[in-house]
Amino acid sequence: MKSLGVLLATAALMVATAVAQQNTNPSQHERSQENAQERASHINDAVDIVNGPSVENLKPTSAELVWQTNKEAATRVRYGTESENPSQHAYEAGGTRDHHVALRNLRPDTTYHYEIETRGGKDRFKGSFRTPRG
Repeated sequence: MKSLGVLLATAALMVATAVAQQNTNPSQHERSQENAQERASHINDAVDIVNGPSVENLKPTSAELVWQTNKEAATRVRYGTESENPSQHAYEAGGTRDHHVALRNLRPDTTYHYEIETRGGKDRFKGSFRTPRG
């Protein structure tokens, strides 16, 4: 009976891990979007987003954007309610492969658009999310 419990716990952990990986790794469509955006922005730096981006700690007035890259890169994001020209900026100094950036001064129940940028300010990836009601 004890071994059945261990077996069930192991199976549950394996399923949870697979679901987490499925939710964080870029899909073919997301990878295609990233590549198309990089071509449009004339980016040729061999940096790829390998996990994410994902919106975490989503609250009515704040959120965190998280992603990982295969090489060290800038952590720069433009975000706002306008899809073509987001007016707010967020960044973390220095370069890294594990990117975490706080998005602040958000409005509840609002769609936000973001652009992950290169160190030179070119768009690497574009996405959007909606804040919850307050």
